[in-house]
Amino acid sequence: MAQRVFRSKAFAFFALSAFTALPAHAQAVGQAAGSLTWSKSEDILGAPSALEAILAKQSGTTVPVPTQPQPASYSRPAPINAAVRLGPSPGVWNGRPDVFGSVALRVDHTPLDARWKGVEHSQVDGPAARFAEAQRGKDEVARLEAVDWYVNKRVRFVDDQVQWGRADVWSPASVTLSRGRGDCEDYAIAKLAMLRRAGFADKDLYVVVLKDLVRRADHAVLVARASGHMFVLDNGTDRVLDSESVPDYRPILTFASSGAWTHGYRMRSAPMNIAANEAAQKPKLVAAADQRSWSASLLALSTGLSK
Repeated sequence: MAQRVFRSKAFAFFALSAFTALPAHAQAVGQAAGSLTWSKSEDILGAPSALEAILAKQSGTTVPVPTQPQPASYSRPAPINAAVRLGPSPGVWNGRPDVFGSVALRVDHTPLDARWKGVEHSQVDGPAARFAEAQRGKDEVARLEAVDWYVNKRVRFVDDQVQWGRADVWSPASVTLSRGRGDCEDYAIAKLAMLRRAGFADKDLYVVVLKDLVRRADHAVLVARASGHMFVLDNGTDRVLDSESVPDYRPILTFASSGAWTHGYRMRSAPMNIAANEAAQKPKLVAAADQRSWSASLLALSTGLSK
């Protein structure tokens, strides 16, 4: 009887593994403890996430207690991963938000749909609208820089729990700019509305909910497709950066007028050796696929993120 030995490089999952924890857990705990500040990833994944529970079980340690995320407007520490990805994001030409080295996977439903629908078509008026319209004659990057600077200088970071008495409130752009206060997703929504007024197409503007690996905190930014790049507009800096030059952000969910996405990652797999002791068959070297997307789509199906 033939014996076969398979040797292959193990596949690992990063943030998307946590989607196996349904958001109902997060909702139940959040309702029972109204005084707790509930972070975006906890709202999506539950607390602790499935990823943390699995890693803790494997290592024999206890599950880490979630920490209060820091506002993104604090000064940015040096990246822990100095390697910078080279080349433009595939999202420049494929119409998807393939940003921060990820592969965007379209989904039909997410736990944050209601929040997004409440701000998706928000607009700006008054001074913000006039400023945005005044940028229309400039090139795309200049418009991005102007709007990024305008919102960062006129909005002060305030946690939702402090401003609204509850966590993770997504405010329309006009509310954020008139109050001059908001948290990271409020900055991103305000910038989206202003860039739309400045002449950008909806299909080129994305609100990205992500994990900041340096701060180990939840965050949100605006990403805009312009001049052959996927640019990041971040309330933590006034510099408009190419998404592929930011190695410490891991996107979780992305929203745009054209739909919603979750994110996986590509990795190069090692060759798979298949050896057999059958006399009539010589050992073969079978190459696995050069590129494989981590199984985010299967995880999305199991959590109701996709039909």
